[in-house]
Formats: sequence, C-alpha cells, structure tokens
Amino acid sequence: MRYAIFLLFFATSIGTSEWRTDLDSLLQSGKGPVRDALLAEILSASPDWRQVASHIESLRFADMQKGIVLRTAACDDGVERPWVLFVPANYEPSVPTPLLVILHGGVSRKDLIEDPESWVENNPFTAFAEENDWLALYPLGQEGATWWDEVGMQNIRNLVRQVKTHYNVDDDRVWMAGFSDGGSAAFLHAMVAPTDYAAFVALNGHLGVGSLDGGLMTYAPNFLNTPLYAVTTDRDRLYPSHKMRPLIDMARAAGADILYREHEGEHEFSYADEEFPLIARFLERHARDPLPTKIVWETGEARFGECRWFAIDRVTTVTPAQWHIDYNVAFVDDAVVIGFFADDSFEGPGVKVGKIFEGTAAENCGMEPGDIIVGGGRKRIKTMEDLDDFKGDLERGEAIELAVMREDEEIVLKGRIPEPENYYVFKREKPSGLARVSLSANCVDIETSRVGAFRVLVHPDLIQLEQNLVVRVNGDTLFSERVKPDLAFLLENFLENRDRRLLYVAEVSLAL
Repeated sequence: MRYAIFLLFFATSIGTSEWRTDLDSLLQSGKGPVRDALLAEILSASPDWRQVASHIESLRFADMQKGIVLRTAACDDGVERPWVLFVPANYEPSVPTPLLVILHGGVSRKDLIEDPESWVENNPFTAFAEENDWLALYPLGQEGATWWDEVGMQNIRNLVRQVKTHYNVDDDRVWMAGFSDGGSAAFLHAMVAPTDYAAFVALNGHLGVGSLDGGLMTYAPNFLNTPLYAVTTDRDRLYPSHKMRPLIDMARAAGADILYREHEGEHEFSYADEEFPLIARFLERHARDPLPTKIVWETGEARFGECRWFAIDRVTTVTPAQWHIDYNVAFVDDAVVIGFFADDSFEGPGVKVGKIFEGTAAENCGMEPGDIIVGGGRKRIKTMEDLDDFKGDLERGEAIELAVMREDEEIVLKGRIPEPENYYVFKREKPSGLARVSLSANCVDIETSRVGAFRVLVHPDLIQLEQNLVVRVNGDTLFSERVKPDLAFLLENFLENRDRRLLYVAEVSLAL
C-alpha cells in the first residue's frame, strides 16, 4: 500500500514538474506553433488554475544588462524600429521595479531619432529614472508610427510587454510621461488605453492632438480612471497656458483627477529641475488600483472599449441617456502656420521642407517636400528662428510670398494663410457609448447609454467565485450565475497582456 502511494505521489510530482517546465517555456515563447503546442500540453495536464496563477505571480527573472540597452522591434507595418531601455544600476531581478514609459516630441517627422543611445544618455528623464531606481522605456516614433496611429500605439503596447517578459516590472507602478507630442500622447492614452498605467505625466502637451492629428475620437470622462500630472508654459508657441487652461477645466468638469501647474517659459523643458522632484512624489503616491470598484468609460469604437476589468464591445445609435454629456471645447484656430514639418537633418542655410499638411498655406502656394525656404516677403530666411520672425508679422487670411530653392533654382511661391476657423478639440464622427460601472458584494451595476454589448473580466480578488456573479444593467438583472475559471482564458489573456496583477480567470460577455 505504501509502495502504491509512493508511485502515485511520484507520478503526480513528475506531471506537476512537466507542466511547470512547459509553462516556463510558454511564457518565454513568441506567437506561433511552438506557443500553441506548449499551451495545448499544459491544458492537457489539467493543472489547477490556482497553481498556475501562483506560478506566474512568483516568476523569477534572470540578471540582465544594465545601463542603456538598445534593441529593435518589428512593428505592425513590417518596419524594424529601434527602442531603448534604461536599466538603473541598482536594479535587482528579484525586486519588482517601477517602469516609466517616456514618449518624445516631434513624433510625426519623417526620420527616426539618430543615435538613440546618445539621445537617451542625454535625456533628462534618464537621470530622473536613475535617481529613483526606475526602469525607463523609450519607444521611438516617426511619421507612420506616431503616438496616435495604429502602428505607433501598438508598438508602445508591445514594448511594454517585451520589458515585462524579461524584467521584473512592478505592474502597479507603470507610468507614462512625455513632453510636447509625448505630453499630448499621455493625455491621449489616458483617454483610450489606460489599463497598463498607474498615472500619466503630460508636459507642454495638448489634450486634443490625438483627436485632431490622429483622427481618434476621445472622451474626457475617461480621465476619471487614472490620475494625471500636467504642466504648461505661458509663452509656448504651440500650446500656451491660456489656451490649455479651458481644456483642463473641461476635463475636471468631466471628473478628471489632474494636478495642473503653469510656468513661465517657451515650448521647452526648462523647468525640469523644479518639476522632477514633484513629479517623482506624485508618481510614488499613485500606484495603480488594478481592480477598482468604480469605472467610467466612453468609446465610439470597440478597439478602445476596454478599461481595467470592463469593456464596451458594441455601440448603438439610439438616443443617448439624459446624463450622457458630451464634454468638448470649441476653439478658434487663429494660429499662423505655414503648414509643414521641417527636415531637421538639413544643415545648410534656410529651412528644408518635410511633410506638407492639407489645407494649409504650404499646400495652396505649391510648396513641395524637399524645398528649402530661403525667403519670406522681403526677409531672408537662414534659420527656423528667421521663419518664426516672419510668421510673427502675419495674420490669418493674409497673402504671403515665400522664396524657396528647388533643384538649385530659387523660385517664388504665392499663397494665403487660411482664414480663422472654429473647431472642436475632440472629433465626433460616430456615436459613442458610455458606461458607469460599480461593483459591490459580487454585483456589478452598470448604467449604460448607447452600449449594445459589453464584457466583464472576472478576477478572483474582485469576484467571489463560489457565489453567483450578478450583473445588473440600468436596474435590470441580465446575469446571475457562478463563473467557472477557465485555465485557457487565464493563460491566453496573460500572454496578451503580461500583467501578473491582472490574472483574469474568465469573462462574461453580454448583449443588450
């Protein structure tokens, strides 16, 4: 009898060892047949989901290179782009470590940042991360892979997951910060994809750039789910404080938790020394609540439907609820712009033209990429500062003359600065669905407006699995059943999100 018990124990131990070995291999595998085979092997062994979750939560990480680590990654458009990870000297693979995702400005320019390692070495955020013993991730973007197009946004998401695969990241202390376009992206991601993040830092950014430049529909009520730290400057030529203040007020009226500060200065990070200690304290105070009991989420499309453990999967076109308020701000576009991105790699006299924007003076005067602007009116232009001085004397609706070098010939282009026009900060091309979600005593109560279908992600720390999960929508009970953990769902969801704090065991999908 003892011999039989020993054999049973031995066989069970071997089986346990095998699925754990397979799980370790699975967690390091990429998408493809190898991953599929490992997943099938683990599922066929039928381990208890609690053991699997415990194994994932206690993963061990190997020693990795410290300092500035340059790598490349294939983006969804098939282009290999570099990215940089800064690993502080005090990083220990046994200790969960905060991760700061840092997004640079000028993201819509044609070329990537040259010499990324030197650029990261001299970036003030690197010393900031070193001082606080944080990992710092630097994605690199460009035209076609910006912070608000599908390729660039997915690249950020993929890189966060790559770092989490190889480094012991504290899932509840992942933050996003950026300056200029990077600051605008921090506002955007807080409104469309906040689940990975505990807080956002937007420096000299604009709440509406992701909508105006990226064509995305964004919604201020979504700021309620994640705190923000925002800074503007009074003489910023792009986003001065007096123009950004109404947007901050609008976001706060929608429920946003924004710590907002203003400085004197231009569109530059000259206030870094003063702000960094305050930003560090703000971030340290704001660890993520991975399983909040209240969520407010609005979206016009399913790809941006998920926030934490709730997701809107379909939006209807019915009349919205009375409480469904569209928070937006109308502005008058009276800024004088020519309408192009400068080619910063050009070192000669003049300003070389890169991308040209539709409906601008650059387009209506016949300017072409590659032109070198050498004159404006009677003023010779040798630098970008000269061009800014020329624009400073212009008004919207005024005719302009620009001298450009094209194929070694100087020609004069004539056009007109467009008239001032009204615009909304957030685009509204489709109806949106809005949900106000709360959880108490295994009951999810949801108020919906134009929501046609949704999902509830089930986590054992949020839902008592031995009791019925009750889902009520607008006062009516739609679901009241016990939810059975699904090991395949747990593993597939983790492989997709690499979040050890959010090991969901099932999902409940419901249509209205």
